[in-house]
Amino acid sequence: MNLRILFFVIALCAMGGPVVAQERPAPVQTFSIEETGRLGQAIWRQDVAAARATDALLAQSDGQAPQGLIGWIVTPEGDTQRVRFLAGEPDAPRAFKDVVVDAQLKAGAVVDAVDLELSPDERAQFAARNTAAQAIGPLRCAARYNAVMLKDPEGEGWLVWLLASTTQANVVPMGGHYRFHISADGKTVEKREQLSGSCLDMDRRQAQQGGQTVGLVTSILVAPQPLEVHVFLSLLNRLPIYAMAGDKLWEVQGARIREVTPPTRR
Repeated sequence: MNLRILFFVIALCAMGGPVVAQERPAPVQTFSIEETGRLGQAIWRQDVAAARATDALLAQSDGQAPQGLIGWIVTPEGDTQRVRFLAGEPDAPRAFKDVVVDAQLKAGAVVDAVDLELSPDERAQFAARNTAAQAIGPLRCAARYNAVMLKDPEGEGWLVWLLASTTQANVVPMGGHYRFHISADGKTVEKREQLSGSCLDMDRRQAQQGGQTVGLVTSILVAPQPLEVHVFLSLLNRLPIYAMAGDKLWEVQGARIREVTPPTRR
């Protein structure tokens, strides 16, 4: 990063931005920098895979959700991901349609599920999604939240993220996201973590300065380092994110996270 851009980022950090204030949330669990990058990339891949598969499903059904559809789950299969759409009742789901999304995040054909019976892991994953959705906290920053479910890298249960989303092209929801620790059977919330202190919608056009892509700037009150949601947002919007956490400035460039050291003033 050149010095002019760095000084611009520091100035933006001092300026702040519009927020919806809430009571200061409790500190949240952090992972290693490497694991944070990996989780953020996995969240992004699952979120994009679900969106691409949904587009394919709607295209097959004239833009309307098929009757009886109750949700979906995503299962990694090597470099690909299987998006499985479900039907039935929430407490007794069955497989309905499958879409395989390849390593380049391109959706394949929509096909009827061969085996309607879900595996125990699939049932637990869908249950974890529903359990988290029913336990969202008081900070509501979007009309719609997207869910991502991954195995907990440090436990036997699930991590579920409820991600504030938007349909506005230039809006980046920087605040309002949640992380849940859910039991292995998907039925119990072991911990709910609010990943920001407030709502904060940012205009991605703010990332441009003097014809250059500088990035978006935010501050983190709940952790001493960037979180996996910042990696997700950087990948989703194809922009760097600079985050003030504690007394440090961090750069999130996709799955890469690094501390930025300001130059010493003479």
